[in-house]
Amino acid sequence: MSEENIKRVLGVADYDAYWIGKSLLVRLTARGLLPCFNYTAQLEQRPERVSPPNWNMVFYTPDVCMTALRPFEVSVVMSNVGGASSLRVFDATGENEVKIRHESDREQTTNLQSALEKDQFVVHARVPKGASGHHGCIVVPADMVVSAIYYRAYGPASKADCDAFVAKNCDVSITAGGEIPWPMLTDEQ
Repeated sequence: MSEENIKRVLGVADYDAYWIGKSLLVRLTARGLLPCFNYTAQLEQRPERVSPPNWNMVFYTPDVCMTALRPFEVSVVMSNVGGASSLRVFDATGENEVKIRHESDREQTTNLQSALEKDQFVVHARVPKGASGHHGCIVVPADMVVSAIYYRAYGPASKADCDAFVAKNCDVSITAGGEIPWPMLTDEQ
């Protein structure tokens, strides 16, 4: 029997944070789509002793990819966030500030047809985020779920605005494949 070598890498997700009812508890949620069925996603608290705590969006990736997309949703609940108005999550795209909202502020989710009717689109770019800008950009309806090899680069906006963003900000060069696109984590991160 062979031992699998599982790598711990920074992943990508869409984040939201909400106060739970009228309590002092906050729920941080990360949602996305893993490119391989046997990958797992997890929010992990960073070692800095700050309030509120900082988090890493981590993917655990074995050597072999079972090719099938898998949606994920992971949440953590924390208390005593010290009156903070936002949380910080570090992922493959860098640092993300996630505003803490009240449950009553939850936006109603829309289906694909209503997104098309409202002309709401977003630009997603391939991970890793390059020093020269975004690459591998795609324009999709705002409510469409995309694989975790992409991060949100722009939007929501009109299709025309998204296309203009791609033309101005996205590198069209092709990068070599075959490697995990997310940055590796060390024990210090």
